[in-house]
Amino acid sequence: MEKEERYFELMSSTTIPLTKELVAEFAKMEPSPTERGLHRPRLIDLKEKFDNGLTVPFLWATAECNGKQYRINGQHSVTVLKQANGKFPEGVTVHRDHYKCETEDGLIMLFRQHDPRGSGRSPGDVAGTYQGFEPDLINVPRPLAKQAIEGVAWYLKEVEGLAPRKGDDRYGYFHNDQYHPFLHWVAGIFSVKTPELRRVQILSAMFGTWNANQEEAETFWDEVARGGDASSEDAPTSKLDAWLKATQAKEVKVKPAPLYQGCIFVWNAYRRGDTSLRQVKADMSKGFHDIAE
Repeated sequence: MEKEERYFELMSSTTIPLTKELVAEFAKMEPSPTERGLHRPRLIDLKEKFDNGLTVPFLWATAECNGKQYRINGQHSVTVLKQANGKFPEGVTVHRDHYKCETEDGLIMLFRQHDPRGSGRSPGDVAGTYQGFEPDLINVPRPLAKQAIEGVAWYLKEVEGLAPRKGDDRYGYFHNDQYHPFLHWVAGIFSVKTPELRRVQILSAMFGTWNANQEEAETFWDEVARGGDASSEDAPTSKLDAWLKATQAKEVKVKPAPLYQGCIFVWNAYRRGDTSLRQVKADMSKGFHDIAE
């Protein structure tokens, strides 16, 4: 019977205090040939966590292979900690694992076990943690709720000019219950037949119009979601539906801000009582359109 190959063996596993001496040791250690290059966004993210008291215990690993000791994991955290400049985290521990690998393939397989692609926290996972603490949003599908709250965040930042919430922090808007009715409404009109609507800037336009006139916005966007005004191809809702489908299919190329702008252009025409439109205009030369009530 063929012997099963063993890529690596755990030799020791300890939890020890984080010290400057330990950081120096890991910083000088020879990196494994498997070690990835430094990723600047990851360094910035770690520094922000350290500076804001969000440091959690580290998982660092080393391995012996062919008589040499290598650093397997911890490169980014060690790099940031070396530059702590007096803000070195206190009361933090390191879980240190040491392995033995018989071959280079063992080093490769060991590297693959740390932070594997399938186990990372996606934006959807993070959004779900915020939504999960709001009982009245339990029946709103999570992927849709995530997109809708991103639409709210984009509107507040780009259109209203409010201080931006970076990255995953924008999902904190789930905790503002004034946005919950909007999320429920969006969940009620979206379906598998409306993929052209499920883009952040369109959801931003939906939120802006809903904020300006909830009743009329619900009528307008419900008609857009159903394909427009069945009695007229030139009606605002029909034109917007056709334009959005063309942008979705890449037949019409439009950047994010003009995508929002085009939606508001049509909404304003609708509110003026225009019965027909020749085209959707998304020009940004004069900034964002005011939203008609």
